[in-house]
Amino acid sequence: MQSLHSYWNKYLVFESGLINKLSKVHYINQFIHDDKISGRITLYLLVVGTFALLQEIYISIEMYWLSRGTYNEINLNQIDNAESFKLYQILMSDDYHSKEYKDLKSGIMVEEFESRENFYKKPVFVSQISVNTHIVDGDGRPLIADPIKYHLEFLPSDYDNERRVEFGCSLNVLRTKLYHLVKDSPMYHELKMEDFRISNHVHIYNKFGELLTPDMDRLQLCFLKMETGDTIKCDIIVST
Repeated sequence: MQSLHSYWNKYLVFESGLINKLSKVHYINQFIHDDKISGRITLYLLVVGTFALLQEIYISIEMYWLSRGTYNEINLNQIDNAESFKLYQILMSDDYHSKEYKDLKSGIMVEEFESRENFYKKPVFVSQISVNTHIVDGDGRPLIADPIKYHLEFLPSDYDNERRVEFGCSLNVLRTKLYHLVKDSPMYHELKMEDFRISNHVHIYNKFGELLTPDMDRLQLCFLKMETGDTIKCDIIVST
């Protein structure tokens, strides 16, 4: 008991010294008055706030590395390899998403969230992207000197029919937008692009220059090596 009392006295001396130093710090001193209570409350809030800040920093670092791990796995696989879409199948599973069910006793809808690790592993949807659009003939020769640059932003209405809306819009949405931008432009009539079809004449490449074929149209952009703010290439093929 004597030892415990001794430790307590040492703590009080230590605490008093800390509060005394804090009372001389600009801005903090306005919260510390002559009574001990205000000093202890201020010290307590500073300690709790420091721990909360350190926890946020740790979580942010953990989130970054888990997210980077997912993007590295997506980017390292060949786009035409079946293995490259294995991660897509995993992340689409229910284990990586919240679930809703009805509690039988209360009749209330309960939402059960995925684990923090699984939440951070999911790629972020693509909200905007720039596309350098080249108008070429069937042999790949340019028909206009400079590519046309489109800046596309995706709205919730572009992906509200997706099974997992948090992954954003699909390649089909991007391909369709580019198709209509070209078809509604004066260039469409100038180059006499009558036989112009989405699947045959709109060739989209990801940021690594890999061709994204129409059989990938159902996949969402974040699984096709694209991120918000990227600039990608598109070839508009004009049949001659």
